[in-house]
Amino acid sequence: MSDESGGWLCAQIGAREHYAVARALHRQGQLHQLLTDCWVPPHSPLARLPQARRLAGRYHPDLATARVRAPSLRSLAFELAGRLPGASRGWPRTIARNSWFQRWACQRLKRMADPPQALFAYSYAALSLLQLARQRGLRTVLGQIDVGELDEQLVAEEHRRYPQFASGWRPAPPAYWQAWHQELELADRIVVNSSWSLRCLRQQGVSQSKLRLIPLVYEPSGLSTQPPLAISSRSDSPFQLLFLGTIGLRKGIGRLLVAMRMLEGKPVCLTLAGPTELDPTAWRDRRNIRWLGAVPRSEVGSLYKGADAMILPTITDGFALTQLEALAHGCPVIASLHCGAVVAPGINGWLLDDLEPDTIATTILAAAETAADLRRPLAMPAFGIQNLGAAISELPANSTQPVATPRID
Repeated sequence: MSDESGGWLCAQIGAREHYAVARALHRQGQLHQLLTDCWVPPHSPLARLPQARRLAGRYHPDLATARVRAPSLRSLAFELAGRLPGASRGWPRTIARNSWFQRWACQRLKRMADPPQALFAYSYAALSLLQLARQRGLRTVLGQIDVGELDEQLVAEEHRRYPQFASGWRPAPPAYWQAWHQELELADRIVVNSSWSLRCLRQQGVSQSKLRLIPLVYEPSGLSTQPPLAISSRSDSPFQLLFLGTIGLRKGIGRLLVAMRMLEGKPVCLTLAGPTELDPTAWRDRRNIRWLGAVPRSEVGSLYKGADAMILPTITDGFALTQLEALAHGCPVIASLHCGAVVAPGINGWLLDDLEPDTIATTILAAAETAADLRRPLAMPAFGIQNLGAAISELPANSTQPVATPRID
């Protein structure tokens, strides 16, 4: 099936997963079009605008020959308007962005002279597209980015557990979850990225026959083939621990902060890199913690390479792509069980048996003692872009069984 006839229409806001689904289908000649909110090729005049510099990552060379459509100028205007005094923030803005993108994408689908055969769209920004696709006889697949409404319940419980950490997190309005349940009904198949997500969706009543487990993939580019120095060959500096991502209770930061208090006086330092939902005073006076704030994408690789391990004590995550990014840069991972299956204990990192702070602290100390014993280069899951393309191409398939979790090579 060629890109010019039939095939898959992919719709997504942002550069989620580095456009992995669209790239995988394009490699197989099965991508009809990618619809996204902003696309900034290197030669685009938009890339020269100071206001658009942070959008430069909204491009991937693998899709240079694909049909990609995006209302880039309107997207930029939407983002700039959101910075004005009095503009809506939080959930109202998120819902407005999702609705705006769907209206535009539906208009594109209606005007297509050569309609696709199937639609792949991501949760929370898919309802209108799924409705139109079903009307036009397209197969419909929903990419579920997290564990749905249960995700919110777990995060709310975490906020009740750690009320001492002031947080900007707020639950979604009921209409948000009503729309999501409609998305689940309209989708022929629902793709989840981890066994954790699969269990959580089943717990919420989603039919096994609709669910399909397909892990995320990450293809590093331009990385050094030399692994970082083994811990034993470093200077006597403390064990350098990295957390990369949004700093919030969802990611287990409350538990990690308590664990780091337990480790005061031990040769362990934690670097927090990312925007925060918490008041930074929570760690301001902690000598074993530093916060970098939001980090440009271009600097992420150096953070991984400078760390002895990355830690992810997440309460709930659909997958957590940062695990694959860290391993690709030679940084082993300490991971929760509530995310994608990437870590093989003693091979490329350590698993947290539970998320109690004392368990986190104990595992960090064990990592500091054994990190030098991990074989380099670090092993990664044997599930690549070709596997992803094949798995998506088979959807919706007659099989009701999820794909097997990929082995670690």
